[in-house]
Amino acid sequence: MQKIQTLGVHHITLTGADRQSSIDFWEGVLGMPFIFDQPNLDDPNEGHLYFDPGDGRLITIFTNCLLYTSDAADE
Repeated sequence: MQKIQTLGVHHITLTGADRQSSIDFWEGVLGMPFIFDQPNLDDPNEGHLYFDPGDGRLITIFTNCLLYTSDAADE
């Protein structure tokens, strides 16, 4: 397999818990400042939170409370 040459990564996006739990973890526990949020452009029912890990890049978290409710498990 041939390796691909890259210049770096702009950001990494992960799926998180609900909005407040994600902010509490990424900012409160890991110390990464919460920058801003917006709806996920592909799914406006999801949130998209932005955090600064301190190296000029971003870590973003998709939040969707429906993934973590008992009603969603029944669907």
